[in-house]
Amino acid sequence: MPFGTAPAPASTTTHSSTAAPSSAAPKPSAASRAAALDTGATTRSHLSVDGVSLAYGDRRVLTDVSFSARNGERLGLIGENGTGKSSLLRVIAGVQRPDAGGITAPGSVALLEQRLPYPDAATVAEVLDDAQRPALDALARLESAAARLSARPDDAAAGEDYADALEAAERDGAWTAESSRGDALSGLGLGGIPGARAIGRLSGGQRLRLALAAVLLRAPHTLLLDEPSNHLDDASAAYLERVLREWPGIVIFASHDRALLDAAATGILDLDQSPVPASVLGESGEAAEDTGSGLGIRHWGVGYSAARAARAEEMRRWRQRYEAELSERESLDHEIRVGAHEVNRKHESKSESRITRKFYADKDARVTARRARNARVRLETLERERVRRPPEPLRFRGFDGGDPVQADIAPGPLGPPGTPDADAPLLIADRVAIPERIPETSLELRAGGRILLSGPNGAGKSTLLAILAGELEPESGTVERAARTGYLPQEVEFEDLSQSAEASYRDLVGVEIAECAPLETLGLISPRDLSKPTGELSIGQARRLALAVLAADAPPVLLLDEPTNHLSLTLVEELGDALEAYSGALIVASHDRWLRSRWRGEELRLG
Repeated sequence: MPFGTAPAPASTTTHSSTAAPSSAAPKPSAASRAAALDTGATTRSHLSVDGVSLAYGDRRVLTDVSFSARNGERLGLIGENGTGKSSLLRVIAGVQRPDAGGITAPGSVALLEQRLPYPDAATVAEVLDDAQRPALDALARLESAAARLSARPDDAAAGEDYADALEAAERDGAWTAESSRGDALSGLGLGGIPGARAIGRLSGGQRLRLALAAVLLRAPHTLLLDEPSNHLDDASAAYLERVLREWPGIVIFASHDRALLDAAATGILDLDQSPVPASVLGESGEAAEDTGSGLGIRHWGVGYSAARAARAEEMRRWRQRYEAELSERESLDHEIRVGAHEVNRKHESKSESRITRKFYADKDARVTARRARNARVRLETLERERVRRPPEPLRFRGFDGGDPVQADIAPGPLGPPGTPDADAPLLIADRVAIPERIPETSLELRAGGRILLSGPNGAGKSTLLAILAGELEPESGTVERAARTGYLPQEVEFEDLSQSAEASYRDLVGVEIAECAPLETLGLISPRDLSKPTGELSIGQARRLALAVLAADAPPVLLLDEPTNHLSLTLVEELGDALEAYSGALIVASHDRWLRSRWRGEELRLG
């Protein structure tokens, strides 16, 4: 079902039906009208998530997640990669059944997922028609009813049918459907794309923006968005911020974009782990210390920056408490061991002096044994109440860290090896162009050079990077490469989808490099996901695996297309630091406003 709109919720989930599902435009005034109609069909005023738990196999993802949201609330959903943000959104949308718990929604619910759920042959117009189906059907019904009434003006039934059709057309925004579509497409930078174009011919960024336009055109009461700002230029991001700020229903959006979180969120839902007692998570020590297990959710009633500061302080206190409890456990273990030793000591008395010494020794032993018993009781209490080990989030090693890799090691599929002269350009593009995709463009990149590609959506940034990487041939112009080049595209594909992430990494970088820089040491793939088949990796995991291939044996030239997409906020910061420290040459295309605000190199604007 497109965009996560479930035909019937799971048994643990209740989505209140709406007599008037709206498809008005996503511009604020029309969205307000749509949501007002939507909420008018139900007496319930808030979204309730109650005790939701979810596991994939033996890996716990969500545990006892509960919160509520009311009309006008816009909740930013944050958490490290793998904490279950996408899973939670899918559960709320009714697309995925939780293992426990339930959802009660006040009206219609729609979800923007990270993949457009249509075949490549579907057209842009078909996707948008689906989104506006109630309005289009109402308009068709009205035209049919009008024709019958015109043919039989004295027919009372025809008159009633026309009146009903007219009411439905008003309710479903039939009169504004066309202009609403134009507003959404224009606001998201899709206005120039023909409706007859197959979505298989769209770029990854265009497909995501089309999905976003469609879900906004549905104007659901509860709007769920998974990384909505990926691939948005400044104008489109500003449009999205305006729509979200004025959305009258409920908005929950998962995002790594701190600018969007600060601008649009009225509160923050934090799925990162909390300092709960280790005993809550399981009986065994291994289960108790499973830092991959989520438990509950924090609802910070403040904006992102304030919530992040509160989270940092919470983590400081958590680590401090954990270290103190660890030290106390060691002291109690020592007390117990000493007590056991004293109780088991044997004293043989052969003289009065020995008897005296034994008397005092026995007295000391009793005192020691009593301390040991007290220590044992205290240790049992501590084991029940001690906090779990604080999580260690993924820490990106960077492109120049770790063991050095010899230059004569085969670089694998990343490009031909080369050791250029220090003063010679590493990469030259001379008037490369593809009509209607990228205008004639030239650039020159030298050792240590930095070029940021900027410009609106559709200006040709991704096309230029693909040409520079040798993945796409220009129709005119030339590219000269004097160094090995690494390329991170927006859409990552692996040849063998049944092969594990670790095995794919080893094949791509070579055995020698994989031994020098094991995948788990790069800080991009969680240890629990090393054996997962590449076909089962999320979009974010697949991109981080591709980034790990580049980081393992960083080439002299890196070409990165939207490198911060699908990364956690922590990893975005660490990637930014790694790019600043990278000693090679770099060309980046990015809409990430935080990354661009820190840029310290050249900027080439396209379009």
